[in-house]
Amino acid sequence: MPLPETEQQRADKLLGHLCKQRTISGQVELQFNCKGNRVTLSEARPLFIDPAIWNEIKIAQFEYNPEATNWTLYWYDRKNRRQPYPTGRNRDTLEKLVVEVDSDPTGIFWE
Repeated sequence: MPLPETEQQRADKLLGHLCKQRTISGQVELQFNCKGNRVTLSEARPLFIDPAIWNEIKIAQFEYNPEATNWTLYWYDRKNRRQPYPTGRNRDTLEKLVVEVDSDPTGIFWE
């Protein structure tokens, strides 16, 4: 099921701002992809051995629940498996969850 239009616009605005804020041209690029009711945030960096090749890793995923009208936050472990965000603050508005990813109080999302 695709995101409702209002939630799609909210995701575009909030995650677009986060990606723009954290992107460092030629070094780190953040991007997001919407598929169904999920929005996946990923980071790409050039490989050390061959900077012409960029390596992309998933950082976080936001999943919208239309019945509860809330979002759930997930993170990706080193084996690229999706895990529920462990703090108990993983279900809320998209605004609050994007702030949680950006501030990263657990150290899960950013190195």
